[in-house]
Amino acid sequence: MKPPRTQTSGPQLRTIRSRSKLSELISEQLRDLILRGELAPGAQLPTESEMIEQFGVSRTVVREAVAALKTDGLVAVHQGRGAFVATDRTLQPFRIVNPGLSERDHIVQILELRLCHEVETAAMAAERHTADQMNEIDRALAAMAEAVGQDEPAYEQDFAFHVAIAQATGNLYIANFLSYLGPFIIPRPALRAQMSRDRRDYVETLQMEHAEIRDAIAERNAEAASRAMRTHLTRGLDLNRQSG
Repeated sequence: MKPPRTQTSGPQLRTIRSRSKLSELISEQLRDLILRGELAPGAQLPTESEMIEQFGVSRTVVREAVAALKTDGLVAVHQGRGAFVATDRTLQPFRIVNPGLSERDHIVQILELRLCHEVETAAMAAERHTADQMNEIDRALAAMAEAVGQDEPAYEQDFAFHVAIAQATGNLYIANFLSYLGPFIIPRPALRAQMSRDRRDYVETLQMEHAEIRDAIAERNAEAASRAMRTHLTRGLDLNRQSG
C-alpha cells in the first residue's frame, strides 16, 4: 500500500471536504496563497498529480481550478511545463478579496472604497440622469421598500438602487465598476447586533437615507445628492467601526 505523501516545503495545501463546488474552493485557496505571496511571481504551482493527491479530487476539478486562475490573470499555463504564478500583475482584473482581514475590517475597507466612488457618482447622476434612468432608481427604491416590508434583508434590492444611480451618470465605466463588484458590497452582517436591538429604527433610517438620495437626484441638486450619499455611507462606516 502506498504511504501518504507528506509535504516538507512550499505552500501548505488543505484537503477539500466541503460540498461546495470543489474547483472554486481549490482556486480560492490557491488565489489566497498567491495574493499573500506564499506562491511568488514566477513560482510553479504544484503539479496536477500533486494537487489531485493533496486535495483528494479528480483531474477535471484541478484543471477547472487552474483555468479559473488563468482567467483571472493570476497564473500562466505552459504546455508540457505546468502552471506558473503570473509575473505581470497589470493583467489581473480587480478583485475584492479578504486576505486575512477580520470581518469588521473587511467591511470598513469596502465602505471606504464606496465612499470614494459613490459620493461623486450621486452628484453626477443628479446632473445627468434621464427620465428613464430616474424611473429605474424609483423602481429599485420601491423594490427595496417592498422587501423590507416583508422582513427580508433586501441586500440585492439595496445594491440595485446603487447600481441604478451609477447607471444614471451616463458613464459606462462607473456603472460597470459598481456592477462588477457585486451585491456583497452591501455589508450589513456586522450590524446584526445593532439590528437585533433596534431593528425598526435602523431600517427606517436606512429607508429615509435612500429616499433623501433619490429626492436630491430627482431635483438635480448635485451638492445635496453627494451630501446625502456621504451621510448614508458614513453612518454605515461608523456603525461597522464601532462593531468591533
